[in-house]
Amino acid sequence: MLKPGMTIPRNAILWGLVAFLVIAGIVALIASFGGGRSAEDDVNAIYTNAAATLEAQQLTLEASEPTATPTFTLTPTMTITPFDTPTVFIQSGLASPTTALGGGATTCDNSVFVTDVTIPDGTQMTPGQTFTKTWRLQNNGTCPWTTAYQLVFVVGNAMGGNAVAISGTVNPGASADISVPMTAPTAPGEHRGDWRLVNANGQQFGTFVYVIINVGGAATPTATTGAPTATPVTEVPTQGTPDE
Repeated sequence: MLKPGMTIPRNAILWGLVAFLVIAGIVALIASFGGGRSAEDDVNAIYTNAAATLEAQQLTLEASEPTATPTFTLTPTMTITPFDTPTVFIQSGLASPTTALGGGATTCDNSVFVTDVTIPDGTQMTPGQTFTKTWRLQNNGTCPWTTAYQLVFVVGNAMGGNAVAISGTVNPGASADISVPMTAPTAPGEHRGDWRLVNANGQQFGTFVYVIINVGGAATPTATTGAPTATPVTEVPTQGTPDE
């Protein structure tokens, strides 16, 4: 108790109040900072727990749901046009015309040498001697030979001979003897002339036939290079009798 008559200075009271306020402020600051950290920690904890809960729920849902197999649909961006199947043409075998030595243009007109009827190859002649050469030819084509057909000189030495027409019709399969008058050259040695048939159109056909003679000696006949050589064949029965 204050004794009567004692007074407290006003400055002491003022300073005490200030000290109180300072202490209160410090306590308030300490309480304020401490509470703020606690509240922030609480909020962070709540957020963390919430996130963990959501993650756990998500994992649970994913585990319970079946895994869907993705379906891929391919949309073509380019149209492929297949190549046309090539058409294979099979060529049938070409018809081969029946051709004797020397060849024939067609199967219609053709001929084959049968034999030398007169003047065998290498016959000895005197210079300027006249003779008649006769060949036997067979019609192995499909068309008859008419009087418009001829035997004509082709190459070598004609020995004065001229084209000779066939004197009568020679049917397919038949044979005909064709004769050409000739004259032996005056020069000594071997002489040769090749002849062939022609049809009504002047086209040559069939085998070549030839005459070979020796003038002024007994020289051995030799074949002319590049000239076809007729090969005798066995005579077949004559169908029809051609005029000779």
